[in-house]
Amino acid sequence: MNKKTIITIFLSAMMLFLLSACNGNDITDTYWRNDKTGEWLIGLTDDGVIYDSKVWGISKMDERDGTYTIQANYGMNSLDINIGSEQNGKRTITIGDKQYDCSLIDNGWYLPDYPEKDTCTTFANNNYREGDSVTIIGWVRPLPAVINWLKNKAEGKEGNSNEVSVEMMANILTDEVPSFTAPIDSYNHFELRIPIENTTSFYLDGAHWSARVVAEPNETYFLMIDLLNRKKLFMGKNARLQNEVNAHDISIHSYGGERLEKMGTVMDILDSVRMQTKETMQQLDEVCRQHSTLSERYRVFYRNKILTNYARILTQGMYLAPNYKVPEEYSKAVEEEYWKEFAEPYTMDAYTFSQFFKDYAFLLNNTAQDKIDFSMKWIMDQAERDGIVNLSAKDREAIRQYDEAYPTYWEKRQNAPDSVQEKLIDDEFGKNDFVKAVVAIQNRSPKYEDYSLQKFRKRELEQMVKEMNEHEWSVTAQDIMLCRLIRQDIDWSRKPLSKEILAFADEHIHMPIALHAVHTINDKYEQIGKSKLSNEDHIKSNDAVKNMSDGEKIFRKIIEPYKGKIILVDIWGTWCVPCKKRLSHSQEEYERLKDFDIVYLYLCNHSSDESWKNVIKEYKVEGKNVVHYNLPDEQQSAVENYIGVNGYPTYKLIDRDGTLLDVNADPIDLDALADLLERIKTVEKK
Repeated sequence: MNKKTIITIFLSAMMLFLLSACNGNDITDTYWRNDKTGEWLIGLTDDGVIYDSKVWGISKMDERDGTYTIQANYGMNSLDINIGSEQNGKRTITIGDKQYDCSLIDNGWYLPDYPEKDTCTTFANNNYREGDSVTIIGWVRPLPAVINWLKNKAEGKEGNSNEVSVEMMANILTDEVPSFTAPIDSYNHFELRIPIENTTSFYLDGAHWSARVVAEPNETYFLMIDLLNRKKLFMGKNARLQNEVNAHDISIHSYGGERLEKMGTVMDILDSVRMQTKETMQQLDEVCRQHSTLSERYRVFYRNKILTNYARILTQGMYLAPNYKVPEEYSKAVEEEYWKEFAEPYTMDAYTFSQFFKDYAFLLNNTAQDKIDFSMKWIMDQAERDGIVNLSAKDREAIRQYDEAYPTYWEKRQNAPDSVQEKLIDDEFGKNDFVKAVVAIQNRSPKYEDYSLQKFRKRELEQMVKEMNEHEWSVTAQDIMLCRLIRQDIDWSRKPLSKEILAFADEHIHMPIALHAVHTINDKYEQIGKSKLSNEDHIKSNDAVKNMSDGEKIFRKIIEPYKGKIILVDIWGTWCVPCKKRLSHSQEEYERLKDFDIVYLYLCNHSSDESWKNVIKEYKVEGKNVVHYNLPDEQQSAVENYIGVNGYPTYKLIDRDGTLLDVNADPIDLDALADLLERIKTVEKK
């Protein structure tokens, strides 16, 4: 028997002893429910009375022959409570001038089933607006110090948590996962006010406990956590659902990426998920059969949670399809069997919904793109009409040949087994004279690239609206989708929208909170664009490598001024989410490695100057030994081929002699990188 098992057995025995010794026949540490409504009515402890979602102080308590008279106070308010004698676990309790027949809550952690079924199926829906919130008031009655210490030991924890935190919550418009905490005060009370867009759900976590909350706008709930007496109870005007979802949890299967890959084809995934959905729905039906008075809102909540979770698994599975193209039956199942069955508000399971909708947007966007004319002729005609390019007869012939050859090239590229083969196919296509001619046309105007991206994107968004209308999406669902897509465009490019796309958003997004979410991030990057770099010297001109094409020679020319120093090379792109996440910790990196005399060399891949500089300013990727280059695509590609870039971000380390080292220089683990640099320093001294 190991140490952990011994501690657990001893802990259980001690808790049983304390529970049996605590109360005897008095009313200390007892909790009572209203027999008529089934709600938790009152809690009686030696520290106070819980009633009306408040903790009342006890100014006087008298006992006579098993009956009690209590005077309680909350601020300037007073309360008279009379408790009749116990008859088989029942008492008559008079609070003020109201009398209640009550039963002792003594059957474990949770409130027993309610006596009558609530047939209401709807949830509060504020139509998604800013400014609403939910308030959780709580009292955590902790374990005695010795038991808490033993429990921490058994669970491998240290210390005693003095705060409550919110987990598994998300904003369905922005994908942000907010962090909310509240301190537990010296009386073991806490109060947490949480902004919410609409009815949502999340977990409250504390030391040795967790509780699910289904939060409706502008409600207040009281949560009692009594760890010694094993009680987890909600009180409040609409606390019924809180008590039910905690007492009767439904287990939902999860699928990791590795498990999905082992399941076979995407149709195998669909079959498996359908089966798991059916089994979980049967589990829900069985719980509702065994507990016949569970509210209809309980069923609606868990049915929606089941659908949302399995829909998310299906949209993850689509990434395993060749070129992300799933069979029509698969996409139709996601839509008809899951998405269209979701209950509103969509925030009800916001954390999972956000993950699902991100992937579903990708699936829908792919469908829309298949129906759009992306030909070179179309965009060049648009560009000529708007004065971006001028086309000769020879240019038009090159464009015709390009469009004729492109489908074959693209099919080869999509079927390439790896990035190496993709590169070979790209190079082969690029050798054609008509491709070189089209590239030359594009390069005539510095406005062309951004212009073409914006034109194609607007066309995609217009097609998305058409698709959503054809599939009879609600205006709310369309607003959420368009808000997310347009915000993602800004996040990807790290620059404000064009006037054309912003006007599209203003015209097609009707929900004020969704439109505000678009304008907020757009305004952010407009302000960043107007701001100045702290030091323009960080931004290096490409003039020194102008007209050079050999990757090694370009790279050697760039690092030439820093010979004698260690160089940490970071190859990144403004379009690369992991790259930007790492760059957000740049100042932390500089501080941790300040003793190693490093030059930080950043080489940006396929990014506009505006986006490039905005990211540098946003994350303060600036410092004494920081150098930034944004080379033309051909030169960047040549350098990446030379130093061996297979993904983004890529990190390389150059020693003081200019040698490219074959080591892991990823700063995600700063301690490991510092150890590596220390070893290099030791070798250099020898």
